[in-house]
Amino acid sequence: MRELRRYWAQFENSDIAKAYRGEVDKFERWVREVGTRLIALRVREAAERGNPVARDYPEEYAKGLIRRGQGKVLVNMFAAYLVQRGLATQYWLIKNKFVAGGESIATWLRLLRKLGL
Repeated sequence: MRELRRYWAQFENSDIAKAYRGEVDKFERWVREVGTRLIALRVREAAERGNPVARDYPEEYAKGLIRRGQGKVLVNMFAAYLVQRGLATQYWLIKNKFVAGGESIATWLRLLRKLGL
């Protein structure tokens, strides 16, 4: 979670966070509750697919995932949060250029479903 906090300012300056300003505080609470489990599940899946770093060094893999994506990780998680809550659709977010593509949103949504959320 500390890694995610490092990029929170980038996230807050993104177009999607500005457009849904009223949801950012709720998203922050949601990330504290669900974020660690989501990232852990993503690491677990990478390990199951044969990624040796994810298998042998899961914490480092998670940090690297966040460092590589920086604010984009939070933007995509926020987009999935909005879709899950029924506040937007993937298509609408992509069409209005809030996110670059739907693949990352779909990944986070799939992980949310796996967690039963």
